[in-house]
Amino acid sequence: MRRLLLPAALLIAVLAPAASASARLTNEYTYTYEQLWQASVRLIAVDLRFPITDRDPEIGYLLFNYLEQGREYHGSLELVRTEGPHGGPQVRVVVQVASMPTYVERMMLDRLARKLNDDYGQPPPTRRP
Repeated sequence: MRRLLLPAALLIAVLAPAASASARLTNEYTYTYEQLWQASVRLIAVDLRFPITDRDPEIGYLLFNYLEQGREYHGSLELVRTEGPHGGPQVRVVVQVASMPTYVERMMLDRLARKLNDDYGQPPPTRRP
């Protein structure tokens, strides 16, 4: 019986559809939407020098090509207006780079946080009720 289970388990593992890696990271900020939009565009286009392929400031998304070692990977950055835990306005930033490990998105969010701090100072405090 054991001799039959091992080949069957291997066959199932090989034939099972592989799950695609779709990492994406988010951070929430109390900076204004306009500050986040401007800093995001400058980070992608100027600091990182990645070509922006599409953008819409009204909806809040950027599509870009992440360049590494001569290859291009499709990436996106979304801004979503939200409400913080105490009712104040916040903006959620979602970064996703296809086929790249999560540390790439983490690096981009970390650089965005530094850029916001350098350009606009400390984030406004969250309002308490």
